[in-house]
Amino acid sequence: MGHLGVLVFSSPLQRRSATMAAETIEAAVRLGHSVSAFFLADGVYCTSRAHLAAPEETVVHRLARLPSSVALVNCGTCARFRGLDDTTVLPNARNGSLEDLVDSLGGTDRFLTFGSGP
Repeated sequence: MGHLGVLVFSSPLQRRSATMAAETIEAAVRLGHSVSAFFLADGVYCTSRAHLAAPEETVVHRLARLPSSVALVNCGTCARFRGLDDTTVLPNARNGSLEDLVDSLGGTDRFLTFGSGP
């Protein structure tokens, strides 16, 4: 199977693109692909534990259920700027660096970007 890279720019609450990214990641995992996701700008909120308190199903809930084999990495600078540190992100996510994004780009068969949009 192939390796899918995903870049997410949008917040889990503002735009549908974060939901579409989570759906794409889930589908790729179900099909047996390896997946790595990198969150940039407001996309880092997709890995915030604080959103797990929401009463309804959110992107964050979906990402929290992914297997540990799926790499969920935040831009560390973006996360720190928004008050997210290693204790406030999902257990299966981590704050990284742009070097992680470059590594992800180099090791994927396909790379999708989910940003501003519907």
